[in-house]
Amino acid sequence: MPEAFVLEGEQIIREGESRSPAIVWEDFTTVSTGGVEVYVNGSSESAAYLSGSSVVTANVQTLPLITFPAGSGGLTVVVEPSVNANSQRWRTGLIFRVLKPGSAR
Repeated sequence: MPEAFVLEGEQIIREGESRSPAIVWEDFTTVSTGGVEVYVNGSSESAAYLSGSSVVTANVQTLPLITFPAGSGGLTVVVEPSVNANSQRWRTGLIFRVLKPGSAR
């Protein structure tokens, strides 16, 4: 399996906010979804953060809705989408730093 790599730098988000980012897999013309995992402090927390499913069109993967729950302020959340392309599984990491209530961006 190829090594994971980060497509984007760290993003700042607040508790209670939601995102549904899209990943463009530039090295491929078509991919199929391989899934999405969410890690907090090294543990999988996908059930607490994700709702819905990942959708792939050509080489664009739209991730499920990611909601950063109350109490997640101060944490670094790593969202790790993966796809299948050229008979291999490819992963990337999106890093979200979650602000505590009242913190400045």
